[in-house]
Amino acid sequence: MWRAADDARVLLMAGQTTRYAIEPRGEYIFGIVGGQPMRSRRGRERRLVQPGQLLAWDPSQAHAGTAVADQPWSSRLIVVEVADLVDLAGDDETDLLADIAFPDPVIADPELAAAFLRLHTALEEPALRLERDELLFAWLSTLIERCSTVRPPRPPLSPRDDRAFRVARDYLADQPERNIGLDELAAAAGIGKFRLIRLFRARTGLAPHALQLAHRIRLARRLIEAGETIAATAAEAGFADHSHLHRHFQRGLGLTPGEYQRRFRRSDGDRRGSATQRGGAAGST
Repeated sequence: MWRAADDARVLLMAGQTTRYAIEPRGEYIFGIVGGQPMRSRRGRERRLVQPGQLLAWDPSQAHAGTAVADQPWSSRLIVVEVADLVDLAGDDETDLLADIAFPDPVIADPELAAAFLRLHTALEEPALRLERDELLFAWLSTLIERCSTVRPPRPPLSPRDDRAFRVARDYLADQPERNIGLDELAAAAGIGKFRLIRLFRARTGLAPHALQLAHRIRLARRLIEAGETIAATAAEAGFADHSHLHRHFQRGLGLTPGEYQRRFRRSDGDRRGSATQRGGAAGST
């Protein structure tokens, strides 16, 4: 797993597995299955995903996958947070993108699958950020146009409610490591506690504490990627201890912090080594 060079908004993964389980919080996960089929589960939904089919998971529910006859499947994945999807598309699309859903996450579209493979391969190599943004947005736009629906419209907020929600949301995002209580959050937003909880559920589908936890997990990921130890990461990201981080990290990502650290370092080292070899080969010709 790795992030596109000089761009922390997109997390990429590639490899083989026999199982996974993810509880997404404000993230879209796009991928393609290869080699062998896999069985997916989301709520009561059960699907058999064939090699070559795309998957588009919105943040609405946890999902999991298992191998068929214990045969590992290969996959390439792109993980994009809702805020980063909005950033890639521009401010005018904020409300639309926040409501995008994929009711049937298994997509049999060879053209779209081939474009995804080209995109994922392109994101492995150094490239201009503008070029990466254009490739990613072009693919996402096509996917959304062909395969998504829009959730039922949310009730409009009054100007006061809208401001309160935005203040509280940013208050949590700016300091995820702090142990903020509901009284403090409501006071910062200038609104009652129960109304604030209802606003969060209406606008994000999450209670305030769940959104705070999502921010902490993202912060922990970035700290691990930067080389911090697991113990230091737990403390800096606001978790009570190593086991507290371990429990929530594994529930959200399907990996323990140690597994994430090993895989990210190995992927990053392999990519750097390949780039060095290519550079050496180019210099000798």
